[in-house]
Amino acid sequence: MERKVSTDDIKIGMYVSRLDRPWLESPFLFQGFFIKDADDVQDLKRYCQYVYIDLLKGAPAARYLDDTQPLPRGDQGAPVVYEDTISVKEELPRAREIHKEAAELVSNIMDEIRAGKIVNLDAVEGVVKEMVGSILRNPDAFMWLTQLKDKDSYTYGHAIDACTLATAFGRQLGFPKARLRRLAISAMLFDVGKMRLPEDLLKKAGELTERERILLRKHVEFGVATLSKAKGIDKETLETVWTHHERFNGKGYPRGLVGKSIPLFGRIAAIVDCYDAICSQRPYSDPISPHEAILKLYEWRGCDFQEDLVEHFIQSLGVYPTGTLVELSSGEVAVVIAQNRFRRLRPKVMLILNADKEYLDFFPVIDLMADSEDKSGNPLEISGALEAGAYGIDPKEFYL
Repeated sequence: MERKVSTDDIKIGMYVSRLDRPWLESPFLFQGFFIKDADDVQDLKRYCQYVYIDLLKGAPAARYLDDTQPLPRGDQGAPVVYEDTISVKEELPRAREIHKEAAELVSNIMDEIRAGKIVNLDAVEGVVKEMVGSILRNPDAFMWLTQLKDKDSYTYGHAIDACTLATAFGRQLGFPKARLRRLAISAMLFDVGKMRLPEDLLKKAGELTERERILLRKHVEFGVATLSKAKGIDKETLETVWTHHERFNGKGYPRGLVGKSIPLFGRIAAIVDCYDAICSQRPYSDPISPHEAILKLYEWRGCDFQEDLVEHFIQSLGVYPTGTLVELSSGEVAVVIAQNRFRRLRPKVMLILNADKEYLDFFPVIDLMADSEDKSGNPLEISGALEAGAYGIDPKEFYL
């Protein structure tokens, strides 16, 4: 995932993989390095007009030289830079409470829509404000809670997961708080139209008939109609509902919009919706691992989804998203429990199985940034991601 960046746009935390000149013509000792401080930035500007950065290893840029314009932030002015202000362990208890409140709210909203009632937008805004606050303090706590997927209530859980993922995505893009809240509300509500569809259609395990597929797509229209009645509904939320199934190449529905004629929130919602869907147990499909889902999105970039948005979404989750089962170079099996915002390939992990694939008596946490060697002094790193459910492991049982 290399991208070409002007040295005017480089910053600390990026991983420089190539220069605009041979390495031997530069003062840099290593062919590939992290920008660690202001001196590195100044040296690169002195010797190079542009460099290539690796998005899998380091921070992204706000714009790239092959783009016609910077990635839209949705607001005027510079993006907001957020930093974690609390550890995932400290944030998790509060995040659990907020997640429970959100689950109850979504359940009530869905039941009320089925009964023909109007959505209480004030209640939605109250819970979303708390969710956004938690994700700004530390996204990993809520990311862990998205692992609590109930296979019997995909539609309900999907609303909370989409809200979580969209907020973390907006955080990465540098949206201000008010903008993040609007995005979160839009993501939580974009599928409410499904509550006006027959339940047996939503739970059908086999392939849909053409007639059923047409009816299912009506949930977009039903969602807009339902939310239009809510007091204080924002135009941007309605646009998100209209466009969360549009695709960048024009092959989405209901209007077949192309490229940036799709509103920014719609382009974001499409990525979030797809990612959570393929990571979830659905009546007609088994889930894939978060890491596999990331690779799928990367494969679909520039086609179904806007390329630079996909890259920033991957940055928001990490190459090995929280909850991913991984095998280490030592042969041990672990689950990713927290990200390192600057070194995406070296997150915090919890060990579950030893090298012989036997359960450990206790589950130590290892920070791969700090612990770079195993007990034998060999380099310690992630050798690869495992499939969801590998070795019969359910990650949430070991952490939540």
